[in-house]
Amino acid sequence: MQRLLIHRRGPVIHPAVATVIALSALVAVAHEPTPDPLLSYTFSRRHLVPADAKPDDAVTLKPQFGPPLALGGQPLAEPDTARGLRFADLASPHHVPADAAARRQLLPEREFTVSAWVSVDEPQQWGGILAALEDNGGFEKGLVLGYDDTRFYVGLATEGGSDANGTMEYLRADRPYTRGRWHHVAATYDGETLTLHVDGKPAGSSTKQSGPIVWPDEFGIWLGGYRDSDESHPHAGRLGDVKLFAICAKPSWVAHEFEHGADLVALPADLPPPSPPAIVVAPYLQWGTADGITIMWETAHACRGVVRYGEDSSCPLEMVEAEPRTIHEVTLQGLEPDLLYYYRTESPAESAAVAPRIAGTAAAKPLATDVRTFQTAAGPDAPVAFAVLCDTQASPKVVRRVAEAAWELRPQFVLLGGDLVTTGSNKRHWTEHYFPNMEPLASRVVVYPVLGNHEQNASWYYDYMRLPAPEYFYSFRRGNVQFFMLDTNKDVSPGTEQYQWLDRELAASTATWKVCMHHQPPFSSDDDYGNDWKRPIKKATLGDRQAKPLVALYDKHAVDVVWSGHIHSYERTWMIRGGKPVTDGGTVYMITGGAGGHLETFGPYRPAFQNRIRRGHHFCYVTCLGGEFDIKAFDEEGRLFDHATLRKSTADRPAVPARR
Repeated sequence: MQRLLIHRRGPVIHPAVATVIALSALVAVAHEPTPDPLLSYTFSRRHLVPADAKPDDAVTLKPQFGPPLALGGQPLAEPDTARGLRFADLASPHHVPADAAARRQLLPEREFTVSAWVSVDEPQQWGGILAALEDNGGFEKGLVLGYDDTRFYVGLATEGGSDANGTMEYLRADRPYTRGRWHHVAATYDGETLTLHVDGKPAGSSTKQSGPIVWPDEFGIWLGGYRDSDESHPHAGRLGDVKLFAICAKPSWVAHEFEHGADLVALPADLPPPSPPAIVVAPYLQWGTADGITIMWETAHACRGVVRYGEDSSCPLEMVEAEPRTIHEVTLQGLEPDLLYYYRTESPAESAAVAPRIAGTAAAKPLATDVRTFQTAAGPDAPVAFAVLCDTQASPKVVRRVAEAAWELRPQFVLLGGDLVTTGSNKRHWTEHYFPNMEPLASRVVVYPVLGNHEQNASWYYDYMRLPAPEYFYSFRRGNVQFFMLDTNKDVSPGTEQYQWLDRELAASTATWKVCMHHQPPFSSDDDYGNDWKRPIKKATLGDRQAKPLVALYDKHAVDVVWSGHIHSYERTWMIRGGKPVTDGGTVYMITGGAGGHLETFGPYRPAFQNRIRRGHHFCYVTCLGGEFDIKAFDEEGRLFDHATLRKSTADRPAVPARR
C-alpha cells in the first residue's frame, strides 16, 4: 500500500484531514495509510469525458478526488501507449469548477503537499502545474507549483511572511529540468518550512514563510497553467498525476512517490515533432536610421532567413542570415538617407536550403512574403511626422482599426508607450494579437516602444524588439526632435540608473524639441489616481507616484512633451512647471492610452493641470519642422478631436502655446 510519511509542528485544523485519522496516531506511528487528497487527477484517455470528443467539444477529466476537471482544450492525438496527456496551444489552463465556499474546502489552511508528474515542451517565464493565487503588483496571495524557463518553482504566501496585501515567495529548484522529459515535482509545507523536491530529492527549502496560508478573496483553482485575474499561461507538455494534500509529507514519502514512476524518468526526452514550415509573425521593422534598418519576422521552423530589397519592387539585392533561427533578424546597412526601399522575406522550408548559389543546384521553394516598403530617416533639419500609440492590449480589432487609420496619415515612425500586449509572458498574445493587427504600421514604419506593466519585463519583449542596450531605456533623434524612451516600471528616483542617464542626455541634447515617453503618467485626472473618489481629494495622487520623480528633470531641462499610456483614455495638460499650469516655459503631459485597452473613466474633480480629456480609442499624429510642433488627436475611425501647436521662435526658447 502506498503510504504518506507525515511530520507535524502543530495541530492540523483542516476538516478534510481531521476526519481521516486522529492526530495523536499520526505523530506516534512512523508509517500510516495515506490520507485522502483534497484534489487528485490522473491524466489519461480513459478518464476523459466524452472519450470520443470532436475537436471543438468541451472535455472534462474524471477525478479521483475533487470536482470533474474542465479541460482548457483537448489533448494532442498520440498513440495509446503514450503516458499521461500532452497539451499544446491551450486557450486556458484546466479549471477546477467550484464557488468560493467550495474552494475553501478544496484547499489546505496551513500544511500541504503538492505532487505532480509533468514534462515541459515549451519553457516559459511563468509556467504552472497547479495554481490558486492572485499575484498582481503588490497584491500577492495563494499557492502555485510551476516552472520558469529552466527550473521548477513553488510560490506561497502565508500570514507569517506577508504584508497587508500578501507577499509571495518564489522558491526555485537548485537544478534545471530537461525539456521534453518526465519529472516528478513536489512541494511540501509544514507551517514553518517550505520545501521543493525534484525527482525524489529535495531541491531547495525556505523558512521565510510561516503560519496559515493567505488565500485571495477571489481566485480560481487551475491545473496545467499559471493563471490569476490578469495573467494566463497554459502549460505545453505532458501531465500525469497531480495531487494536493492538506498535510505535509516527509521527504521519504516524496522519494517513494518518485520511485513509483521511476520508469517515466528513465524514458528519453520526447519533444513534439518540428512544426511544419510556416510564417508565425510577418516581417516588421526595427531600429531604423538614415543608413540602415533591421527587418524581423518569425517562422515555425528554424532556417536561414533571406531579405530581398532594393530601390524598386523587383528587390534585386539580398541579405542572408548566418545561422538558422526561428526569430529572424536581418540588418541592412549602407542605405541612402530619406529614400524609399522595397523589401520582402524568404524562409526556406529546409534549414540548409539557403547556401551559396551553385549553378544547376535545385533548392526547396522558400516561404515568401509580399513586398513591403520602408523609408530611411532624413537629415537633422528635415520635417518629422510620427504617430503615437499606447496600450495596444486587450482588443485586437481596435488595434487593427487604429493601425490602419494611423497608416493613412503616412507617419515616418511610431512611438508606442507600453502595454503592447495583455500578458507579456504569453507568446500567443504577441503572435495572435499584437503583430497581426499592428502589421499595417509595423511592416512599413519603425515602431519605437517602451515597456508597460503588462509586458512583465518578459523575455518575449526582448526577443521581438531590437533596441540599443540595455533596451529598456534608450534615445534617438529624428529631424530636430530628440526622443528619450524610459521604463517607469522600474525605480526612476534620483540616483537610479535611468534618472542619472536622463539627466546627462537631456543636458547634452542640442535638439530644438525634447520629447520623453514612458508608460506611467506623472499627471492624470483618471479615476484611478483619485483613489476611486472614496477618500478626500487632498489624498488623491493625480498621477503615478513611480513616475513623478522625473518631473524635476523635465522642469530642469525644459522638456517639451511627455507622452504616457497606462490610463486607457486621452488627456492633454496645460504647460506644467513646478507642478502648476503656466503659459510658457513648461511641459505638456499627454496620455494617449487608447489604442486597444478597455476604456477607463475620468474622475469628477478637474485638477488645475487638466486641459483636454476624452474617453475613447484614439491615437496622436505629430508633425514638426523648425520651431513648430503640431499635435493632432484622432479617434479609431480617423476623425480629428483635438489639436494643439507648440512654437519656438529660436532653437533655445521654451515652447509657447500658439494663439489659435
